[in-house]
Amino acid sequence: MRGALGTILLIASALLSANTQAATLRVEPGQSVQAALDRARDGDVVLLAPGKHRANAILRRRVKLRGPGATLSAGGKGTVVRVEGAFATVEDLALRDGGKDLGAPDACAYVAKSATGAVLRRLDIRCPGFGVWVHATLGAQVLDSKITGSMEGNRPERGNAIQLFDGSKLMVRGNQVWGGRDGIYLSATDDSSIIDNRVEQTRYGVHYMYSHRNTVRGNHVLKSQAGFALMQSRDIIAEYNVATGNIEGGFFLRDVEDCQVNNNRSENNGMGLFFYGSTTNHLEHNLIRHNEVGVKIWGGSIDNEVTKNAFIGNRNQVFYVAAEDLVFGESGAGNFWGDYMGWDQNGDGFGDRPYRVDSFTTNLVHRFPSAVLLMRSPALELLSHLEQRLPLLRVPTVVDKRPLVSTDL
Repeated sequence: MRGALGTILLIASALLSANTQAATLRVEPGQSVQAALDRARDGDVVLLAPGKHRANAILRRRVKLRGPGATLSAGGKGTVVRVEGAFATVEDLALRDGGKDLGAPDACAYVAKSATGAVLRRLDIRCPGFGVWVHATLGAQVLDSKITGSMEGNRPERGNAIQLFDGSKLMVRGNQVWGGRDGIYLSATDDSSIIDNRVEQTRYGVHYMYSHRNTVRGNHVLKSQAGFALMQSRDIIAEYNVATGNIEGGFFLRDVEDCQVNNNRSENNGMGLFFYGSTTNHLEHNLIRHNEVGVKIWGGSIDNEVTKNAFIGNRNQVFYVAAEDLVFGESGAGNFWGDYMGWDQNGDGFGDRPYRVDSFTTNLVHRFPSAVLLMRSPALELLSHLEQRLPLLRVPTVVDKRPLVSTDL
């Protein structure tokens, strides 16, 4: 393996091989969990017997804390498990009853900066504060866990289910997340991967802020406020993700640059895609289907390559307000539009005339919100038809010069 993470894992493997006398320290309910952790040496296993244990546990060494059938509770105060030891592991354990102080921050599991390469695996987490907080850590992993966030009070006042802050080379994979504020939140976290997670009933399912060179792949966000929010970040690869049934939208690109958003599916959301102040991004082979708005483009989002995407059955294909037309398909393939009325006489796979979105209604509603009451009315329909024939009424819109005539992309 290459890079810093590969070096970390090789060192960890050597240390584990060197310790051939690792011991297992069994803790029965009522006995001190912390005493066993303090007594354990590098490589030892602290095994919690089935039942309920009470502690604010701290792992200071390279030990493994596990407990199939056991529950570790903090009694409603502080953090349940704090990991400080490099390459420490917490696995096969239920974590409950952490504190509610988000400023502390209270969490079910807190991974400190010193816990390089720490692993949280197959945990059942349910706490009123944060579920997992990974703080300025290198190479930590959160794997195959079930994390249930709080549903009490206003959503902005809840903790995130998984919070990654100022970390690097992190891995969050195979988790089931339900509730809380955001499902998986990354702030100032680079070179990390969010893979094959399912997130439900959150604000943003996966939320990036000031985080660069990350990968988000194979995740499913549903029944949340919004699916995937890429904000103030660059060089994110978002691929093979699904956003379904989210109130506001599926995929948000706000003030991001040089991102690859490919092979995703956004269905039955408020907006399929949303652009705001985002440039030089590449979007290809995405399916945008049955949303209230297929794509909303706002705030100087230019120089993005939008190609070979399919916009099908959206109530409104495009919401676009700007000073000039936005053109797709100038240098390559355009996109498939389910309401395209053109034809392909030469059989090259592209429509013989451009696809032009009717933006007259969009602009009217943007300038005069009360005009929404006239939607589908004969008067507004007449004005929309006149807009196509009278240059005086024509407004800037989205034009796809080479629309695809088939979804066989």
